[in-house]
Formats: sequence, structure tokens, C-alpha cells
Amino acid sequence: MKGPILGWDIGGANIKAALIDDEYAAPVVAERPFALWREPQRLASILVETADSLPTPRAMAVTMTAELADCFATKREGVAFVLDALRAAFPAVDPWIYGVDGRFRSIDAAHHQPQLVAAANWMASATLVAQTVPDALFIDVGSTTTDVVPIVGGQVVAVGRTDPDRLRSGELVYTGALRTPVCAIVSSVPLRGDRCRVAAEHFAIAADVHRWLAHIEECDYRCETPDGRGRSRSEAGARLARMVCADLEMIGAEEITAIAEHVARAQARQIAAAVRDVSTRLGSDCPHVAILAGHGAFLAKAALEDADLEIRDLATGFGPAVAVAYLLAQMAAI
Repeated sequence: MKGPILGWDIGGANIKAALIDDEYAAPVVAERPFALWREPQRLASILVETADSLPTPRAMAVTMTAELADCFATKREGVAFVLDALRAAFPAVDPWIYGVDGRFRSIDAAHHQPQLVAAANWMASATLVAQTVPDALFIDVGSTTTDVVPIVGGQVVAVGRTDPDRLRSGELVYTGALRTPVCAIVSSVPLRGDRCRVAAEHFAIAADVHRWLAHIEECDYRCETPDGRGRSRSEAGARLARMVCADLEMIGAEEITAIAEHVARAQARQIAAAVRDVSTRLGSDCPHVAILAGHGAFLAKAALEDADLEIRDLATGFGPAVAVAYLLAQMAAI
């Protein structure tokens, strides 16, 4: 490596950057929550502020999912907006944009091929994993989504490249460890020996479930709370109570725990179903190793409890920003 490289994973809810350099034993990672859909005009300044917290790189590698933010009418518009923000933020740098075809391209080329660079972060992570584990199911549970990516013979063999195709194939599941609304996970929960329908409101999210169950700590609750209140266990419990239109004066800790455990199991079943879909499609070629990554790796472990797979857990600091930086470093011309 000829100097530090900064990798970016620019999402609609979080901005993640990772700097790799021979001087550091491990990547230096910065993560910043940013609700792009609320203040898209601030993206360039947020990128600058995030980069300023890290050593100056000689090159940048970029992957994105921000184009799906609903402030954009189309993905084409979203990709162009992110690319323009990068150019405004770093006028002296020519970032390399990673695509679902496993290739880097210039900003100008990315402008002309928006569908190739939209939502390519999963490909970056899986491609890096494939270099060390040539046969595996790569399962990355993030704050919002879960990727189930098959790797066979050192190659990513996913059938989907766009988000719709990945959703259809089971390679993308819209459930995550933090931001998923509880009402999008279950339609009912156990309550006092019976089933109780849940309110179709944004009263509680997966982070509340996992905070209550001690799957995550307060510092791991890296997104906004639905009610604008704090991230303590009791505050998470109050939001879960509201899912059945109650509060902590009406139902107790045991009932909150039953609700939370039910929701967590439902998430695990959703991931397990996707893994079965991908495994069934692969048939005899299905790998016997599962590589887990992401803030919600604990959900993947729960999903695979009954699966006949060897489970390996990557370091929690691994992610698309790190992956895209290492992939760029491997390019001889960089």
C-alpha cells in the first residue's frame, strides 16, 4: 500500500468511513448517524466533517445505499446527488465508485451507470470475504437490512443485483438490529395468555427490543428513538408497551419481556427463511460455512441455531466501508 485509503459507505441513515493504512494494525472507523431525507443539502458538509476526524487519505473508495432515500424521486437522481456531494466535499480528490459488477469507476462513469453503483455495498463485503473463505454464506445483519450472499468457489454467486431482485431471491431481507419498526416485524404479540394485535404505528423499533433484552447496550442504539426520548432499558420498555397501546403502569416487566422475545424470534425466523431460500436454490453447491457480520450478528446466530452450518463471526468493525477500501488498495494502479 502506498498510503492511506478512505472507504465510504454512504447510507440514507448513517455515514460510515474507514481508513486503512500500513501504519495501523486495524482500520480506523468513523460512523455518524445522518437522516439524509430530512436535510439532503447537508450531505457534503457531513462528509467533510466525517473525513476531518480521520488522517488525510491519498485515495477514496465509495459505495452507497443513500439513493433509496425518499427525498429522491428515482435512484438515478439519488446516485447523482451523492456523486455531486462527493465532488463538492472533496474537489481535490477523484473518488472511485464501487459497483454491483465488482468494479470501480470514476464519478463521471458512475453518473452514466447509476444502476450499477446503487446499493453495491453488499457486493464489496462479500467479495472481500470470498478472498479468504471461498465457500460460504455471508450473512450481514445491519441496522436496517440483512444480506444473505452465497459465495461458491471464491466467487459471489448471488442471483440478484438490484434491490428488487435481491428481495425476491431472499438475498436481501428488510429486517435489522436497530431501525426496523416493530409493526413491520409482527402483527400480534403475546399478552396475558392471549394474542394481542399491535398498533400499526411507529411506536417502537428493533433497537427497543434488543435494548430491553440486553442484546445491545445504550451506546449501540445508534439511531433516533421513535418518541425522541432516551435509550435506557426502561425507556425502550415504555416504547414496547405502547405497541399494545399500553404503558408501564398497565403492564409489567415480564409482559414486556414476552413481547420483546416474540419480536426477536420473528426476526430470526425471517432471516432463517431467507437462508433456506438461498440454500435450496444452491442445492448440493450450498456451502457449509456461515460468515456473520454486522451489528446484528446475534440475530443471525439465533436464525442459524438449527442449521447444519459452521458459524464464524467476523469482527464487529467489519463493514462495506472497510471492504471497499481494501478492494481499492488491491488495484495495482492505485
